[in-house]
Amino acid sequence: MATRPLEARSLMDEFLANHDFSAAYDISINAPSSVVCECLLRSDFNELWLVRLLMSIRSGKWLPRNRMPGDLRQRLQGTGFVILGEIPNEEIVIGVAGRFWRPDGGRCLDLTADDFAGFSRPGYAKAAWNFKLRAESPRSIVLSTETRIKCYGSAAFRMFRLYWTLVAPFSGLMRKAILRQVKSEAESTFKGTC
Repeated sequence: MATRPLEARSLMDEFLANHDFSAAYDISINAPSSVVCECLLRSDFNELWLVRLLMSIRSGKWLPRNRMPGDLRQRLQGTGFVILGEIPNEEIVIGVAGRFWRPDGGRCLDLTADDFAGFSRPGYAKAAWNFKLRAESPRSIVLSTETRIKCYGSAAFRMFRLYWTLVAPFSGLMRKAILRQVKSEAESTFKGTC
């Protein structure tokens, strides 16, 4: 699993090309993009104990497993995260805005996909998070994820920089765990269809 900048043009460039902070990770998966994409959209990241543990530490209260059925789109409803754009079987981009350095994340729960591009509220930041699939061969792809953050105002920049210094390594652990979860499910699903 690499921790290198993504080189190919991304749909995310349409939503947050200019940013202050970023992190990117990828993983090779032995399954076609359609299987990987299906597993990604079906995945519940809250099922990962590491994600629940780190989010519980952040919020100061234990977060139980998510019992909400459905796919990624349905589980994002009411969380402040919105799907900004999607190219089927290639890339999905999710956006969120808030004061991420606060214990509750200070998310703007009323943010819509249409509001995201123009959002520039002083004292806040916005983030775009993608999952992108790139074919290595007919039966193998690279699944990557990148997070980009843009801060609005010097106070927001300072607060986010301090926050990011503390949480970036843990955020990276969560992103890598998510990639491994999707890899495991996709490879298991694909083996079952061969």
